[in-house]
Amino acid sequence: MSSGWQSAEDELRGELESGERLLWAGQPRQGIRLQIFDLFAIPFSLLWGGFAIGWEVMAFVMEVPWFFKLWGIPFVLVGLYMMVGRFYVDARRRAAAFQGITTTSLLFISGRARRVVQRIPLRNLGPLSLQERGDGSGVIGFSVVTMGNPAMGRCSHRSSSLRRRGWATCM
Repeated sequence: MSSGWQSAEDELRGELESGERLLWAGQPRQGIRLQIFDLFAIPFSLLWGGFAIGWEVMAFVMEVPWFFKLWGIPFVLVGLYMMVGRFYVDARRRAAAFQGITTTSLLFISGRARRVVQRIPLRNLGPLSLQERGDGSGVIGFSVVTMGNPAMGRCSHRSSSLRRRGWATCM
């Protein structure tokens, strides 16, 4: 388990098996990240949060029973999470995610309080597809075949070393 902020290589090296070498290591894009879902979520969260905050202001300004003052508090908290908190939670989750490619497998580490390590042997991978943008970021699609049952995966990468080494990272 990590004791503070370490590089992706340091995090992943602790999970390598005997004789295994780390070929590439990385992390998902860091910071606030907007996604296509936010085209809907941002206006909805502003409406939700605005109504809930307006309810609470009116409940405290007007002489209403305490029940109505308390009733709006959970809605204000949910609204604040939808407006601001979800971006912070997502950024923290990605900051604690590390991915690597070793000589034998894909390696994924996630979580701070509850660390999860996932290893996918290279022999279980099906066909790969790469969508790369001009800035070096992109998505790798892959399928994992276990016991004849394919499961799809998506990977994102952004790294200048990615292009030099020819590898990508998975989320």
